[in-house]
Amino acid sequence: MSEVERAKGYIHGSTDPREVARLEKQAGFAWRFVGPKFIAHKGERVLDLATGVGAMAEQILMHHPGVRLFGADVRMSQLRSAKANHPGVTLVNADGARLPFKDAVFDRIHCSWLLEHVPNPVAILRECRRVTRPGGTVHFVEVDNATFRLVPPDPEIEAVMDALNRAQTASGGDPFVGQKLGALFREAGFEQVSLSPSALHGRWDDPAFYAECITEFAEIFESIDEAVDPEMAQRAHAAAQKLRARLGMRGSEFHYSGVLAVATR
Repeated sequence: MSEVERAKGYIHGSTDPREVARLEKQAGFAWRFVGPKFIAHKGERVLDLATGVGAMAEQILMHHPGVRLFGADVRMSQLRSAKANHPGVTLVNADGARLPFKDAVFDRIHCSWLLEHVPNPVAILRECRRVTRPGGTVHFVEVDNATFRLVPPDPEIEAVMDALNRAQTASGGDPFVGQKLGALFREAGFEQVSLSPSALHGRWDDPAFYAECITEFAEIFESIDEAVDPEMAQRAHAAAQKLRARLGMRGSEFHYSGVLAVATR
C-alpha cells in the first residue's frame, strides 16, 4: 500500500481553517519538546517529510533561518494550504516511500506523526536513508498511544481512545509505532539511532501546563472527520468535552509520551 492509499485512512480533517489552526498550534506545542534536538545550519538542505499544511515546516524556518527547506506530502489539498501560508518552503507532491530525489541530497530530514498512518514504515525509512547524505541526520517524532493515562481514570474517555486506536489499526496504521522505532530504523539500515521519550505530565496544581495538555488532546478528539466516521466523531467530541471538564479537578493528572528518534546516516 502506498502513502497515497494511506492518506485515505486519515481520520482528521484536512485543510479547513480550524484544522489548519489546530495543526499549527500543535506544531508549536510539540516543538518545545522535540525542537532542541533538531540541529540544522544555514545553507543546509532540509526535508520536512509529510509536511501537510506546513505547520512543522514553519517551526523549522523560525528556528533555523537560512536552511533550504523542502516539504513533501502526498496530499495536494494540504500542499495548496502550505503554499498559501508558507511561501518560503519548496513544496513537492511525493509519496514518502518513493521520493523523487537523487541519493544523498539532504543534510537533515524531519518528519512528525507519519509512521502511525502507514502500513510499511520501513519502506519510508529506507527512502529517507537513501536521500540523506552520509553523516546527515533523520528525525522522526511518533506516537505511542499505549502511554495515554488519566488520573483518576475515566472509562468513557479511555474507551474512545481505544476505539480510535482500533480504527487506526484497521486502516493500516499503528498508534503504538513509537515503541517500535528503534527496531524499524535498524531494519531500514540505520546503525546509529537515538531514542528519546517526549513525556507530557500535566497536573491540576500546574493549571497552565495542565490546560495545554488537556486542550491538545481534546482538540485531537474534536478533529475527527465526521465525513469518515460520523458515529466515531460524535463519541470523540463527547470525550473532548469530558477531558476539558477535568480542568480544575483536584488531584487529576494527564500522562502521555511520544517518541523522538534521531538516526545518523
